Amino acid sequence: VMLAFDAGISADDRARPGLQALLLGLLDEGTARRTGPAIGEEKERLGASISATAGIDRTRIVLDALTPNLVASLDLFADIARNPSFDEAELTRVRGQALAGIKAEMTNPQALALRELPPIIYGRDHPYGVPFTGTGTAEGVSAVTRADLQAFHARWLRPDNAALFVVGDTTLAQIVPLLETAFGNWQPVAGTAAGTKQSHHVAAPASARIVLID
Repeated sequence: VMLAFDAGISADDRARPGLQALLLGLLDEGTARRTGPAIGEEKERLGASISATAGIDRTRIVLDALTPNLVASLDLFADIARNPSFDEAELTRVRGQALAGIKAEMTNPQALALRELPPIIYGRDHPYGVPFTGTGTAEGVSAVTRADLQAFHARWLRPDNAALFVVGDTTLAQIVPLLETAFGNWQPVAGTAAGTKQSHHVAAPASARIVLID
């Protein structure tokens, strides 16, 4: 089961690059109903895998589950997607991991290229002019607050900005009622508008150039 949102790296907070990566890292670290350790234990008991990733234009939360445990797995999956708690202690821990990851990227040629080329190609004001690693910047990650995470989740990871895809040992008649139970009453946060990505044309370069990165 894949829950795909019209978001992605291009929707990251330009004032705090790396906010979305932090958010995705915190989704299974606690919800309104479950602690992080409880989520881990439940996934293991159910034989379920839940992961969250972002491409340039899509953010995806994916559940791999066993058919006999699908009802309980969907309940866990929906809770993680809909109700992350963004606990302050977990935010501090995950932030430290993110900063270490950015530091490591700065020593890797491929990661450096993925960080530096997009702003060069598209310009820093374009939605695509951000590090394609999705990790943002040390300054941006350090500045993210719990309120920032809650606001981003409310704007981008919401039911009117999502699509559900299902593949597996089931039928449409079987799966739709289960999805309705897990997601049917999900509503956007009142008073919060959905996020929009403002793209614009990028002019072709007038001539070739060489970019040297130390």
